[in-house]
Amino acid sequence: MILGAHRLRYEPLTAYIAQRPGVVAAVLCALWIVPGLIGRDPWKPDEAFIFGVVHQMLVSGDWTIPALAGEPFLRHPPFYYLTAAVAGTALSPLLPLHDGVRLVNVIYGALTFWLLAKAARELYGEGLGWLAPVLLLSSIGLVFPAHLLVPDNALLTAFAAACYGLALALRRPQAGGLIVGTGIGLAFLAKGTAGAVALALSCAVLPLLAPRFRTKSMAGAALMVVLAALPWLAVWPATLYFSAPQLFGDWLAADLGRYFGSGQVRSDRATFFYYLGVLPWFAWPMLPFAAWSVWHGRKHLSEPAIAIPLVIFLATLIVLSGSHERREILALPMLAPLALLAIPRLSSVPRGGQYAFFWFSIAFFLFFIVAIWFYWVAIEFGVPARLAAHMARMEPGYVPVISIPMMIVAGILTAAWLVFMFNVRRSPERPLLAWAAGATAFWGVLMTLTIGYVDNAKSYREMIGSLVAALPKDHGCIVSVSLGESQRALLHYFGDIVTRRVESGHSPQSCELLFTEGTRERGEMTSPWELVWEGHRAGDGRERYRLYRKTAE
Repeated sequence: MILGAHRLRYEPLTAYIAQRPGVVAAVLCALWIVPGLIGRDPWKPDEAFIFGVVHQMLVSGDWTIPALAGEPFLRHPPFYYLTAAVAGTALSPLLPLHDGVRLVNVIYGALTFWLLAKAARELYGEGLGWLAPVLLLSSIGLVFPAHLLVPDNALLTAFAAACYGLALALRRPQAGGLIVGTGIGLAFLAKGTAGAVALALSCAVLPLLAPRFRTKSMAGAALMVVLAALPWLAVWPATLYFSAPQLFGDWLAADLGRYFGSGQVRSDRATFFYYLGVLPWFAWPMLPFAAWSVWHGRKHLSEPAIAIPLVIFLATLIVLSGSHERREILALPMLAPLALLAIPRLSSVPRGGQYAFFWFSIAFFLFFIVAIWFYWVAIEFGVPARLAAHMARMEPGYVPVISIPMMIVAGILTAAWLVFMFNVRRSPERPLLAWAAGATAFWGVLMTLTIGYVDNAKSYREMIGSLVAALPKDHGCIVSVSLGESQRALLHYFGDIVTRRVESGHSPQSCELLFTEGTRERGEMTSPWELVWEGHRAGDGRERYRLYRKTAE
């Protein structure tokens, strides 16, 4: 025991934590999901262009065809954009648009936690339902995506709904089928066919492993799945087809191209076993406990408590591994079944392992929380001088701003975490509760103390403001070369600039102004173009943006 730790022990609090774990889990979820969602600009890569689509949707009023800076952008179906736009519209009187739309993740996060808790109650009993959301928020791979404006958060909600629907179907087949079908539909409208195929494959394979899904009542549940999913799967594609057949073909080709090698997908670094290499850290600390559950219950894999999450996890792993697009964030839906799979054999983990993981959690987060405070003091107060100079060199445009309210919040989170750690009674669930509390405190302290410094590194606001100031009055159109999707989105939002892209077929000579994205060594234009402005983000040593004007000759 740490010297003096007994002074942090408060028996009424200890009893409350032991008696009301559901309330504790809800508080942790709330404290974990909010920090990092507001008080910053859209960050590239994914969040910036996703926000650009939402912004374009609000500007144009077109809710059918997603577009980015005036051009159709059919990387994903529109449901996540739509819900984000509604959130942004509702909150825009109180918050900047980019903060308001990002808060849609609170809704998706709350739904995901709630649905997983319901699934855990159905599979493992009332007393363990709270563990599923605690396990999920503990995942290292979830922290950053859950606080970004990306449709993968809606996809994770869809998988949580499918998990709950399949668990509920054992008791109420029709209701369970309705929820599963809704989950499949939401997965499709959030990210496309991959998630929907993975869930449909899970429903097809599950009866082969679990006899309880081979009854007559399950046939009615299967019919309900189809009926519930059909509107989600048909309405938007049909609307797109009849309104813009060419765009429908482009979307379908890009979506299917993820499996057949066509379309714009990221295939570098890709091997079939890519996700098996990602999961050990991405799904930490759930993965070892889930693996223990499978191994310890290997003679009972047909039990729904293991079969449902195991089949969903394996089906999703196979579908993602077979795709040509492989990125860490795409592994997000696998976290939902893993959170459930880690629960059933938790009590059988050796006591020595539980004790070691508990103290590892304290030591791990204590080190990083102290490190955050140490770096924050260097950034904001300039002490120690050597570290402060190093941090200033990394972000030369950052101006220290000491926020007393944020400092107080971070201090409260740090103190509350320390008190909480020494008021959790010994139990098989204590190590995971300790990790979840540490993850919540770490993320909260990080975002309250350093969000301004990090935002300075990622924001394009000042650079675009400088560009707008340099634009000639009453300028006409602007043609662009090699301009990224994130930059197009932020130019439209911060500068109300929509360029004519050479990549879309426009001639470089069609406008008097030319805007380029390049590097310090690449991207400069020669006659007849004259450099008017050059800029980059503060502290960015690579990117360079240049504005040219066509000369008389």
